[in-house]
Amino acid sequence: MNIRQLLAVVTAAAAFGTAASANAALVTDCPVTAIVCYEYDNAQAAVALTGLPTRVGDDMQFTPASFLALSNGAGFVTAGPANFVFSRVWTPGGQEIASLTVNEEFDYEIVNGGDVRATLYMQARSNLVSSDSLSNLWSLPIAGDSGGPQIANLSGTLLTAANFVQAANDMRVTIQDTLRANAGAGQLAWIQKKFTLVTETVVPVPAAVWLLGSGLGLLGMARRRQLIG
Repeated sequence: MNIRQLLAVVTAAAAFGTAASANAALVTDCPVTAIVCYEYDNAQAAVALTGLPTRVGDDMQFTPASFLALSNGAGFVTAGPANFVFSRVWTPGGQEIASLTVNEEFDYEIVNGGDVRATLYMQARSNLVSSDSLSNLWSLPIAGDSGGPQIANLSGTLLTAANFVQAANDMRVTIQDTLRANAGAGQLAWIQKKFTLVTETVVPVPAAVWLLGSGLGLLGMARRRQLIG
């Protein structure tokens, strides 16, 4: 991809953002066969960079066409941060989301020195109990001549079920991405996101939770019998 093509990508991103804001809607993606469901605003600001997600099985996939940081001897250039928010990620069957994983893929090139960096931040916050929240940050720094365009990958995982006090089956998920390119005089550096996949590992609610509920139910029945007697 040459510099003229890369600049065209940046222009397309701005045009897409303007068009998306005119058609705002809250999207609920929950087909009958779904194990994991999603809710999101299809006109949030991040869409201009990330594009809209599409369902692949029970996962969500982004294929952004114009999320690019390019520096042609201009020093540090940043694209983002792009904060895509799923207002709800939940399981209709009540299973726990044991983990959330984001896998990302990038194209990049560094000519005559310079560096590029991709940063991923993810947060999962329960919609049931405000105190249940988990987040982390992952970074991919690359420096030195790349020898032409290359592919790089970055991934991060949150172990939600192990860290939530209550069942991890209804949560708000934020995925933040930032790209940075740095090139001095006579240098060229660019990095472009091409793919993001959001996946979940789902497990049954732990037996202890069901036993607790059953125990409370039996206790209530015993008390009612005592009152009747």
